[in-house]
Amino acid sequence: MAHGLLGAMVTLIRNSAAARIDKDLGAKLRAFRLAAGLTQSELGELMGLSHSQLQKYEIGKDRMAASTLVQFCKVLKLDPMAFLGDHFHRR
Repeated sequence: MAHGLLGAMVTLIRNSAAARIDKDLGAKLRAFRLAAGLTQSELGELMGLSHSQLQKYEIGKDRMAASTLVQFCKVLKLDPMAFLGDHFHRR
């Protein structure tokens, strides 16, 4: 029974607002990488990450630390709001 409860908790967490943000940021990262003409391996090398770690970020499986997001912005020459702007309401 504990295994079923754990599975339900994992599903709940992955469907949470945070998981949706992780997936959105990952999709944006992929789009920005492609727009820059870089492969996952090339961007990973510039970042000091493996292509498999970059893939996990792009699909939203792994959450990016703020410091990682800042480094992506520096390498891709983007303003952080390119990633985050949609998540804030403008007044």
